[in-house]
Amino acid sequence: MDSAPPGTPTSPQTSPQSSTRPRDVPAAGVNVLELRIHGIANTLPYGSLDLPREEVTQSDGDGLGSFWTPRPDVAARDRALPPGHVHAIRPDVRREAYSWGAMARLGGLPFGGVLGMVGRFAVRLLWAAMVPFGLANAAYWARRIPAPDPTAHGDRDGAHGTGSLRPEATAALTRVFSLGLTLLFVSAVATVALSIVGTRCMGLATVGPDSLVPVCARVPSWLYGLARLDVGDRLALLSVAPVLVVAVLVAVAHSGQVRFESTFSVMRAGGTVSPSGPPLHRAGFWSQRTGSGLLWAHLGAALALTGQYLTWTRYADVGLPVPGLPLFALVVILAACAFVALRTDDDGVQALVPRWKGRAGLALFAAGLLVWLVACWAASTGPQPERMPALVGLDLVPALLGVGLFGIAATGLAWRTARSLRGVAAWSTVPVVATACVAAVLVTEPGAPWRHLLVALAVLAVLSPAVVVLGAMVLRRRATEGWNGAGPGVFLLVSAAAAAVYSSLLVLGVQWFLRNGERVAPVPLGDGLVGIVRGLPDPELVRVPPVYTEFGTASVVIALVFLALLVVALAGPYVMDVLRSRTLWIPGAPGTLGPPYGPAAPAWRAVAEAPDLDGGPNPVLERVLRGRQVAAMSHRAELAVGALAAAAYVAALVAHIPLVAQHDDTGTVQVPAWLSSLAVPALGVLAATLVASALAGGTGGGPSRPWGLLWDLLCFLPRSAHPFGPPSYAERVVPEVRSRVDAWLTAADVADDAERARVAPDRRVVLSAHSMGGVLAAAVVLIRAGNPVPGAADGGTQPVGTADGRLGLLTYGVQLRPFFGRFFPDLLGPTTTGTPPSTGPAWSADPWGGQVRAAGLREAGLRERGSRAGGPGPGADPAAPLTPGRPEPGSGEQVTLMSLLTCGAKPAWVNLWRRTDFLGFPVVGYGENDTDRGAEEMDRSAYLFAVAAHSGYQSSWAYHVALDEVISRLTPAGPSGAQPAVTRRAGRG
Repeated sequence: MDSAPPGTPTSPQTSPQSSTRPRDVPAAGVNVLELRIHGIANTLPYGSLDLPREEVTQSDGDGLGSFWTPRPDVAARDRALPPGHVHAIRPDVRREAYSWGAMARLGGLPFGGVLGMVGRFAVRLLWAAMVPFGLANAAYWARRIPAPDPTAHGDRDGAHGTGSLRPEATAALTRVFSLGLTLLFVSAVATVALSIVGTRCMGLATVGPDSLVPVCARVPSWLYGLARLDVGDRLALLSVAPVLVVAVLVAVAHSGQVRFESTFSVMRAGGTVSPSGPPLHRAGFWSQRTGSGLLWAHLGAALALTGQYLTWTRYADVGLPVPGLPLFALVVILAACAFVALRTDDDGVQALVPRWKGRAGLALFAAGLLVWLVACWAASTGPQPERMPALVGLDLVPALLGVGLFGIAATGLAWRTARSLRGVAAWSTVPVVATACVAAVLVTEPGAPWRHLLVALAVLAVLSPAVVVLGAMVLRRRATEGWNGAGPGVFLLVSAAAAAVYSSLLVLGVQWFLRNGERVAPVPLGDGLVGIVRGLPDPELVRVPPVYTEFGTASVVIALVFLALLVVALAGPYVMDVLRSRTLWIPGAPGTLGPPYGPAAPAWRAVAEAPDLDGGPNPVLERVLRGRQVAAMSHRAELAVGALAAAAYVAALVAHIPLVAQHDDTGTVQVPAWLSSLAVPALGVLAATLVASALAGGTGGGPSRPWGLLWDLLCFLPRSAHPFGPPSYAERVVPEVRSRVDAWLTAADVADDAERARVAPDRRVVLSAHSMGGVLAAAVVLIRAGNPVPGAADGGTQPVGTADGRLGLLTYGVQLRPFFGRFFPDLLGPTTTGTPPSTGPAWSADPWGGQVRAAGLREAGLRERGSRAGGPGPGADPAAPLTPGRPEPGSGEQVTLMSLLTCGAKPAWVNLWRRTDFLGFPVVGYGENDTDRGAEEMDRSAYLFAVAAHSGYQSSWAYHVALDEVISRLTPAGPSGAQPAVTRRAGRG
């Protein structure tokens, strides 16, 4: 670990706390636990509690996940404050903060403490290298998730199935894509080690007593020993480089794993019931995924490919030392592809993996290791060639991998649109056809008559899924899913583009570095020793496989297309608004509550009482309106990511698949010289950006990671597609928070059995979650219902999928509906949350203007129908028309998050949002409903006026009113725990 975990108030308390620490006993009459869960910004515990750091103390947990409370005297002080005060605590509430920010962010290398800053910097760069792997995992969860297989899990009687091994097309393609990422990563490192350094920048030694070997001027002096070796020995030693880098990457990825063991944990998300319902409701979803053999298969394929590169050569005078070894390596790689394509349930079904599959994974690793060791032996014992060998595999394999990766990514665009599994399986022919055509082009002579036809066929094959996506966009068949149902393909395209850019950045960067330098006169050593000739090489001699130049050119195309689309998608409407003669009006959140008194009240009234700017100068409203406009620009993030995926798609079609060859005439298409000349400068800018981001991540003194928001989003999802991806912190957070909820509801902190039985029925919990914490809290509610445990109240087990009325949800600044619900429809879509589906952001300056107008028309229609019928109009239940098909508790319909939180007339769920929040949205809709409430758009806890954005919800007036509302919607406590009435007068805008 490279630094102390966040949330440490004072240095004496930085050591991890044991889970056996006795929890302080709550005061008498305190029966509601308000558990605050921070979001991706990693708010420190004292920030979550809105207190100075010296006024909070750690009550439980360790250095990764911990629970914090105000000091007893501070809690007593804040309970005495008047209702509505910024720091007021209800008399019946125990306030806690849960900190999970250190999870999935702390990783290290062996001897990292000795390496110091250099080691930490290297870890951050390796974290950045994991981003394509994490995007592949995101694509895995964006696809259609099949229903549980009854043969793949253990039943209630303890009899276990054998696990499902039937290939599922989308899961198989995603895992094969992930294996391709690993092989491309190995190819890039092997190209640098074996080709650039081993054969291009180190020549053959001359014959004679004053033997000399030429090397590039910038080759480090500590590598001169390799230059003096025979070529075979040199390549055998250099082949350790890709193997070592892969091993280090695996070590860093798995050093960040989080595990949860608690004396209070009676669940561990472990298959106590048969899986049913949505994936997050299934008992085994948050179990750590081990035993499938994916890691061993990836390592075995990486070793086999390295061995193939060593022996798949073209010599001038001698043959191959082991002629059949490259073919055997190919067999191992294809076997690894088949192995990862076999399905073992990983979608919330806790399958008992057959023993033979784990053994098969180890066998693949052993076979790959054997190929590499034999290849090293063959290279070392083979005859010294008279001319430098050409590594044929390094020229051909990366090109095929690139085509295969982009081909699979293209099919992902149509996975969710296909109507049947057979249709999805048919799309798997696209990467096969494209790769076969490109392979045929690579092995034929430049003048062969069918080359252009084969390239055209490959381009059309990869282009075909785009037709389906365009059709879905025109017909709006999947308007409520991210990118019109193309989510898996978008994630895979961005992943493939990132992998291609990374590999070209590494290869072309090393090539550019070694082509420069100063000449040094040779120094013969005599006596049979080999001297070194340091010279400035001919640029054409330090050549790299054409595919990396293609990738570099593609990166320029990606940058140009992405910038153009980004301006149109994000900045265009904002620029148009600046040029307007009248400022665009974006309305605030309906039902917004604000403080009726205090320093912030005048500013709140200046916004709430002014419908728009026509009433005259209003500087407060103007600043708030500008904040709404800036937030609206960031709300078009889906359009920006789609633009990046489209840029990667275009780059693959115009720069990579047509086989641009810069060094000879073997390519079928040549790009303009000005475009190819931009490749190295563009990659240089990208490299500087990556280094700057890695250095910036090291500031602040806490655990850091590259591109924090993206990193935390990727780390939420289980590592099911790529074993090198970032670890899932939710695999610990969800069970740990679930355990704390159960401990409070069962009164595990009460020592006396009789007192525990009396107190437990009155206990209630409100999960107060910000941003990403809202997704974690939703997962806690779902997994708790899908895997119930005996309670202290009745000694029985809560029926699966029913609401007990003791757990409420207060969310704010969340992205459940427009982001997670659209990007991962089967995980957090409408069928899981029970909320209405959401269309994507519009291209207009207000991306949600259409939904706001639709909500207004709906409410107007309800009022009209209510007045005709003589009823109360929409005020009776304004959420009812917005939540069609919401299942009633106990009805036997699909279990949803909303149904699990609904015991009475209204759900025990209130969500706060504001239009100035660049990451906060409603969870039901933009109209009046039972769940969504507006929070004031200024920070009332600040001394100076400040427009509130994504933070500061806990200090808002709306938060305290919403907490009262959630508690009032829970089932009433018994006489021993009667809840005091807390009344607050609130302004409404």
